[in-house]
Amino acid sequence: MKALMACGIFLISLISGCAALYQQPTEFRTSNGIIFKLNSRQFDTVDIQPLETQLWRESKLVGSVITVETNPEFSTAMGEVRQGYREAQKSSGVVRELDLGEGVYGFSATINSYTTAFIATSTHPSAWITISTDENIFDDVLSTLTVN
Repeated sequence: MKALMACGIFLISLISGCAALYQQPTEFRTSNGIIFKLNSRQFDTVDIQPLETQLWRESKLVGSVITVETNPEFSTAMGEVRQGYREAQKSSGVVRELDLGEGVYGFSATINSYTTAFIATSTHPSAWITISTDENIFDDVLSTLTVN
């Protein structure tokens, strides 16, 4: 009986130890159908504001997602983000267009080790989003980004 209990305790500790090694990424869904995943090791706190969600790790801001209403001067969110790309090219940061597929336009800008993606979809002309992260985790976000 003692051997059976010892085996049970050993099995439970082995399983619980293994469970800590594998962590399911957290999926984020935005109001305009953009979805991305981020490993939960990269943040420990989510701060939800009315139009912004902030991601924190050890009291340091490591990312945010912001919904931005399209400026009335632009007829669509995609038009506004395209204009933003032209303006961003004039900055001192690293700016690149993102290949996000049909009906989606976006670009990213990296300044001071922080990268922000500006993304709009043709199906949601009244708002676009920004996804900002530490430069070292931005590629993880971008590699999982899809549009629903």
